Amino acid sequence: MAKPKHSRPEPKNTLQGTRILGRIGGRPAIFFKSKKAGGILTLESAGERTIAQLAELDPRVRSIAAQPFSLDVSTGRLYTSREALAEARGERNSLEARHRDYTPDLLLELVNGLKPAVEVKDPRYPGDALYKAKLAKAHLLLKMRGQSLLTIYFRYQEASPLVHNAELLSRIQHADSPTRDLDELAYRIDRALGSDETELAKLLPALGIGIREAGLLVLHGLLSADLRSNTLDANARVRAAGGSLDHLQLLLLDEVQA
Repeated sequence: MAKPKHSRPEPKNTLQGTRILGRIGGRPAIFFKSKKAGGILTLESAGERTIAQLAELDPRVRSIAAQPFSLDVSTGRLYTSREALAEARGERNSLEARHRDYTPDLLLELVNGLKPAVEVKDPRYPGDALYKAKLAKAHLLLKMRGQSLLTIYFRYQEASPLVHNAELLSRIQHADSPTRDLDELAYRIDRALGSDETELAKLLPALGIGIREAGLLVLHGLLSADLRSNTLDANARVRAAGGSLDHLQLLLLDEVQA
């Protein structure tokens, strides 16, 4: 008698919040190591990863979570675990998941205490009428709970300066701690630049460092650059940041409200 076949358990590293990732549309999950998440974020697209990287860099963001909850837009009930969501679906006459269940891509906790849920959307694919109606209901229900739902329209382009810089700086964040004397480097930058700006390649000899270490100066607020429009390379124009991290505020968080 043949032994019954058992389905394989889902690998633990593809479980995230209330969703099972790694098999959505046949696409593999995308992983990002995040200090603000306290571990590995499991994401669904390269665009989501870039937004998570920008949140990691943004000094206004205290913590990050992926697929943090699911909201039933028909009842207003919110589920924070996959098991609770599955149990609720089992009690319905039909699953209706596409009509009823909304799961944000990210949840950010900001230093001002606000906790916006984030939907990352490619502007080329805004979604059909059903999706838009569900998103509108989710927005209203979350607002009633005192929470914002922020839709970030972002088209992932691997060669774009923003994507390149997000990847570069997030890698540097997880590298070894700098052994350079940052106070001494800040002094040299002030002497070399004052209030002027210059190309990075022209500044580095005065600092005695190479291009590979330049990202540290941006991360620590010694140098600032237009990270949205210019790739952080030898040709990037930089200026003294004086300890400010405003240049790392790359997420559009102006719509977040209490």
